[in-house]
Amino acid sequence: MDDLDDRLTVRSAAMGGPVIERIDPFDGALGFPIVVRAGSTVYSAGAFGIDPDTLEISPEVEVEVRQAFANLEASLGMVGATLRDVVEMTTYLAGNHEEVYPVFQRVRSELMAGHLPASTSVIVAGFLVPGMHLEMKAVAVA
Repeated sequence: MDDLDDRLTVRSAAMGGPVIERIDPFDGALGFPIVVRAGSTVYSAGAFGIDPDTLEISPEVEVEVRQAFANLEASLGMVGATLRDVVEMTTYLAGNHEEVYPVFQRVRSELMAGHLPASTSVIVAGFLVPGMHLEMKAVAVA
């Protein structure tokens, strides 16, 4: 990836409003930025458990969930935020939710201990990427 400055688009709101940063390390290939900062508020696009080195999703749910959190944290880090800064999270689950949700809940509680965000989880029929069991997006303040 190029230098951070090469990956962001900055637009200042009218009348001295907050600067809006849109981080797109894929140069438009996805059609959207993976993280946006508006003032001190940070919005992530959906993060899921794809391994950035192999571009594969593990068939093991816990490995997939941990990778999704690592990917979310990497996205947040592009604008100086961490999982500790997350104040709201929406998670979409597919497959056997009786298997997937408890794993997600356990890993989230471990990784965000003491800093759990307001949260909503939704069961969906599936995702655009085959084999996915969850996708999550977050709002952080940093």
